[in-house]
Amino acid sequence: MAEDQGPVAALARGRGGGGGGKGKPKTPVRYSAQLAVRLCRRLARGELLYQIARSRGMPTPEAVAKWARDKPDFAEALLVARRAGGRPAGTRGPAFTHSDAVDAEIFERLCEGESLTAIGRDPTMPSLSTIFYWRRRRPAFEEMVQRGMRIRAEVVSDEGWEMACAATPETAYLTQVKLNHLRWMAGVMAPRVFRLKMVEPIKGPEEVKTLFRHFGVEVDPETGAKMVVAWCPNPETDAVEREDTPGWRPPAGYVRLPGG
Repeated sequence: MAEDQGPVAALARGRGGGGGGKGKPKTPVRYSAQLAVRLCRRLARGELLYQIARSRGMPTPEAVAKWARDKPDFAEALLVARRAGGRPAGTRGPAFTHSDAVDAEIFERLCEGESLTAIGRDPTMPSLSTIFYWRRRRPAFEEMVQRGMRIRAEVVSDEGWEMACAATPETAYLTQVKLNHLRWMAGVMAPRVFRLKMVEPIKGPEEVKTLFRHFGVEVDPETGAKMVVAWCPNPETDAVEREDTPGWRPPAGYVRLPGG
């Protein structure tokens, strides 16, 4: 595809035209192989994409993202250039737009045992917040991340076995601390396989209260007649109550004995 020759001359003189279009709408730039090569070379030298985009004749970050989505070869070259021009830690760069090349890079690094936090710290990769945004908005990407984390959990499990085998009496305590954390990490990354199974507390035997009735013989002071009376503890107050007391009622579950 044809490209205006004016910007080419400006680029050949260096980076002096970086602010020429500031404050004015940029003229849309059409994709060409030559422009893509120049863009990748500047990224590889360590320039930031949003700084390059200020130069006359260069595409906006949104245009670059669209090219990366539509052209897998360009997306791969863009990823290589960003890695070659790695920026110091903590430097803010342009927002990433997902592409198959970036997705594959994240998946491979997860499978190799690298954490999402470490990947997000890499200045040549999307930030951690961007990765989690993609996970929320793109089910296919989330499924890929989950698969990579399950593989990473297997790697962590293998590393734990190697640590256990290499432990000595002098390093046993430190190894145990590390293994406990690795077990927790593996459970987070692959809960279906490595999460500790929840055990329900053992239920004790059902509480049963046994009430003993006490029988006694009383003599009527007026008639001299003898009669059998019974006392039973109240299960709610534990006070012993005489069963023939006015208002007395048997407790729940009370069963009279034959002849009682």
